[in-house]
Amino acid sequence: MGYLRTAGLLLSCMVFLTSARANVTLTLEVASHTEPKSSSNVPKDRQDVWEVVWGEKWVLLRSDKEVTLLDFDKRRRVVADLQTKTQVNYSLYDTVGFRLLELRNRNMLGKAMAAAKIADVADVGMSALNNQHALAIQETPEAPLLAKTDGADEVFLDGSTEFFRRSSAGTSVSAEDARMFAKVFRYVLGGHPQILEAMARSDAIPSRFVLTTYNAQGTTTRRVSVTSVTRTREATRDFPVFPTRPASASTDPVERVLDRAEAITPAESLAARQAVKDAIATALREGRILDAYLNILEWTVMTGEPLPPLSEEQKGRFQADATAMQMARALTARTKEELSAAIKTFEETRQAVGSKAYVLKIFEANNRALLGDSVAARKLFLEVLDAHPHVTGVYKDLGDVELTRYNMAGAWRSWDLGRRMEPQFRTLKAVTQWESTLATGHPEFF
Repeated sequence: MGYLRTAGLLLSCMVFLTSARANVTLTLEVASHTEPKSSSNVPKDRQDVWEVVWGEKWVLLRSDKEVTLLDFDKRRRVVADLQTKTQVNYSLYDTVGFRLLELRNRNMLGKAMAAAKIADVADVGMSALNNQHALAIQETPEAPLLAKTDGADEVFLDGSTEFFRRSSAGTSVSAEDARMFAKVFRYVLGGHPQILEAMARSDAIPSRFVLTTYNAQGTTTRRVSVTSVTRTREATRDFPVFPTRPASASTDPVERVLDRAEAITPAESLAARQAVKDAIATALREGRILDAYLNILEWTVMTGEPLPPLSEEQKGRFQADATAMQMARALTARTKEELSAAIKTFEETRQAVGSKAYVLKIFEANNRALLGDSVAARKLFLEVLDAHPHVTGVYKDLGDVELTRYNMAGAWRSWDLGRRMEPQFRTLKAVTQWESTLATGHPEFF
């Protein structure tokens, strides 16, 4: 659940940004071991060293390969690659959004397994408390964990099952820094919300933790040592000044399309819109009704705005065009049979419309997504954005498909790019509303 791999070299080429209070820097050494339930697919033991720095509203997570900035003020996660000297900008909402959906999914599966008596949910790590522990989130309070003292340690248990152990020895910190440390732990390692709340109320950062999680494959134990805690007088954050990763460096097709969109300037977007508007006027003037109709559809998906109504003479020409009328009927499909027939219409018409074929792919892709074929829908949306990266509505559609694939980082990045192109785009308002719900329901992530 972390963003880091192994720590090592510190950074060069830094930008210094001010903060309201001094920084805290600490080093975490994490030893991870999984005790499998079978001899197959046994994860290797890991030894990680993480340097963590935080100020008032941000956290830096450093390794020898990358630096991750968690910006709670802007609610962004920026990942700087120290090898390629590029960076990618993500949303913090993708983390809380993923964990909430995954929590609901695991709880549903656990209840179904219990009802069908397939397995004891505790044996496969699907109990409600374990799901909350693995994902560091809960929607409604469950039966609380048992907290007790064991020698010099405080232990949190679900019945007799140990979830977490922390030593009483540690470094005294302010209440604000204790809350920030708990937030770092939530993002990087996880832990049940009751455990994290206890950490946030503490007046110290313990020198040693043991976090244990359970799933169908086995038991994973992470032994965490806090080897140093220092407080600096300078209120700064050090983050590399790198350009956005270019599309040519992306191997994933979704990331490539989104990297390309990151580079689009407002002037380029305005020029693309004007080109479509001019194409509509030219096609109508020359009597090319189907071309005009395809450009009108593109304009609507690009801007979310309707064009001025057609004249009576233009309406007559449109109604006399058999292909345009067939297209219009296909766009009203609602039932499974209608959606399938519309897909066939879009496929056949694409062969005859030349360079504007990608417009029909938008609607074909949406129909395929409604019919449950997200693989085909994703492929078509990517083809559309490869041909015309300025079509705002497709970033909403692509994000929705990535959501079904649990690629939350890609989904939110796609939605963010759509909103940057057109902040008032109607269908993207649903994303903004979801973000508001997540922030209200889970302020601990921000």
